[in-house]
Amino acid sequence: MLAVALTLVLGMAVSASAAPEVSISGNLLVNAVWNDNWNFAKNNANKESMRIMERADLYFTVTANENLKGVLGLRSDRGEWGKGGFALGQPGSAGTAQMNIRDAYIDFNWPGTDVNVKAGIYTVALPQSVGSASMIVAERAGAVMVTAPVTDNVSVLAGYTRLANDNDTTTIPGTTIPTDNSAANDDNYLDGYLIAVPLNFEGISLTPFFLYGALGDNFNGSGEDGSAYWYGTNFTMSMFDPFIIKADFNYGKADYDTDTLDASGWMGAIGLDYTGFDFMTVSAFGVYTSGDDDDATDGAETMPVLDGDWAVGSFFFGGGLITGDDINGNDTSLGFWTIGLSLTGIQSFAQGLTHDFHVLYAEGTNDTRAALGARGNYLTEKDSLWEVDFNTAYAVYDELTLYGQLGYINSDFSENVWGANLKDDAWKVATGVVYKF
Repeated sequence: MLAVALTLVLGMAVSASAAPEVSISGNLLVNAVWNDNWNFAKNNANKESMRIMERADLYFTVTANENLKGVLGLRSDRGEWGKGGFALGQPGSAGTAQMNIRDAYIDFNWPGTDVNVKAGIYTVALPQSVGSASMIVAERAGAVMVTAPVTDNVSVLAGYTRLANDNDTTTIPGTTIPTDNSAANDDNYLDGYLIAVPLNFEGISLTPFFLYGALGDNFNGSGEDGSAYWYGTNFTMSMFDPFIIKADFNYGKADYDTDTLDASGWMGAIGLDYTGFDFMTVSAFGVYTSGDDDDATDGAETMPVLDGDWAVGSFFFGGGLITGDDINGNDTSLGFWTIGLSLTGIQSFAQGLTHDFHVLYAEGTNDTRAALGARGNYLTEKDSLWEVDFNTAYAVYDELTLYGQLGYINSDFSENVWGANLKDDAWKVATGVVYKF
């Protein structure tokens, strides 16, 4: 009888406490890409190939109340059919086609205030208005960010992020800061300290920021002091709606005892959107990034980057709709200028059928005698290209979308810089399906 009574009491206590709400979301995607000449060379291994890629995301959000939640996000390997864990008989085998942690963070408001704290692994991104995301950093990392409102229109964000740790044998994928991935070296960390001031007024918004990077003595393997910093702002003005003006400015500098490792540069962008049509949005943009000169003894004149995700168009600079369907992704080398026009969300003849159209022209701003990067990624003053994209999306259901992509690039790379093994035209054809739940 005593045991029964205790069970009833404990059951009542558990029932009286509010159970957290758990929601599940994610996506499954499969896409095929036919491509030719993505290396812009007559003889290359990336010629007239076809790949079928697959990936899955799975997210759990546990909400205790309006002031507290936790998020766990998993992502599978981006596998290619016929290879590794996606080959015949291999799916599900140990060490292949795994689900890995992509996001894992706690998001809460300090009791009795509007101060928000976000701690864990999630996307650390600097503000950007023109292009898909920041050139400097827009990727997942371990971080603690605190956001506090000052007035109805002004707030302050301050945060810390550890981008690389002691004895880390991995590299930061998109960074242009010299790194060392040897486990034999201690003190090779990279920490970031961020402060930003989001300003939101009627018709105008901008977020000035400053990011300081503290580099360990062995971060570049040289055993010397190093530091880096970035500052800038984005800008959006909608007071002249349906005309929306956008702009960005970023400056960055990496400084070492050895001058050849230094880097400093800037980027500026401006864009104009017209949203007055009910069947599409028209966007024009121009972007400039500083380029390297011919003197390597004083380092690079391009802005150092960590791991950005910036793109315009959907082919050369990245911006593919699904996965594995663009050339440079988030690893675009700086030192270029580009102008372009995009027509997005074009309503077609059938319900749920939309199109995007992009056309852009790009030239390099790097000196021809610098040539510090790879052809097809690094543009000199003698290199240029045209890009035209036409993409289609069809919503079969609210949760299921079919995609189709056509992309064409006509390039003009300098033989004096890159040699005679050049081929101008590159293209892609891609199709895929995404189920979001």
